[in-house]
Amino acid sequence: MDDLDQLMTGAQQGDAEAFAAVVERCQHLVRAVLLRETADADLADELAQDALVRAWELRAQYRPGTSPRAWIITIARSRLIEHHRRRDRDRRHLSELVRQELLRHRPAEDEGHDAERLGALRTCLEGLGEEHRRLLALVHGDGVSGEEAAAALGLSPEACRQRLSRLQRKLRACADQRLEQTRG
Repeated sequence: MDDLDQLMTGAQQGDAEAFAAVVERCQHLVRAVLLRETADADLADELAQDALVRAWELRAQYRPGTSPRAWIITIARSRLIEHHRRRDRDRRHLSELVRQELLRHRPAEDEGHDAERLGALRTCLEGLGEEHRRLLALVHGDGVSGEEAAAALGLSPEACRQRLSRLQRKLRACADQRLEQTRG
């Protein structure tokens, strides 16, 4: 058992100083791996910090005898994959995202009315308040993450997610109502 493995075993038992020593020995390697994979120093720093926090949370799952460096790098790569998934989800274009949402909930007999439905949606989008349009533009137009949009608007990430979800429901209901009015 090498010195780093012993430190990791101590960290498993809740020894914060032992884990701090593990972090000190691994942080540059973790950052270098993430920097190589992202080519973005700020993102690499953020993901490295996130990975080290996650390693502390998962310390009970570490198996003595395995490489602590490899274990932490695996966690870091997992955080990178999660970051890419989140970013890709958040970068979907607004009209496509809303169109998919609207089409997913439409009645089967409504299949031939996509252009009409999207026109109703555009009208509904115009009726939104400035703050709601700004949130939608940040997340779906500019492609910023939900967390970044939350920070820009002074919201918590959870509040931002809830607001986006409510906006989608509101837009779907508005478009449905407009379609009923034009057909009725």
